[in-house]
Amino acid sequence: MERSQIHNYFEHLVFDYIDQQIIPHVQNKSDDYFLDMACIALNKLPTRYVRYEVDMAFFLHPEERAKMQESVKTAVNDAQKYIDEHFDSRR
Repeated sequence: MERSQIHNYFEHLVFDYIDQQIIPHVQNKSDDYFLDMACIALNKLPTRYVRYEVDMAFFLHPEERAKMQESVKTAVNDAQKYIDEHFDSRR
């Protein structure tokens, strides 16, 4: 049984948000900074396990997708704030 086929769909949403909305506006931060941000955000979000990303595209109602994206935005922004307030700013 190939277990690596299963993943939390929120991982995709969190990393997309970090890549598109956070990284372009933040300079001089290590990969650890962004990975820690992702971990903190993912721990604040529910899990939504899928095998294939396309499953979510076909079976997710647009309102639910919008709600998920807003939850990701809040979780990532809160995670960034937490890291910036509690850890060395050079991370």
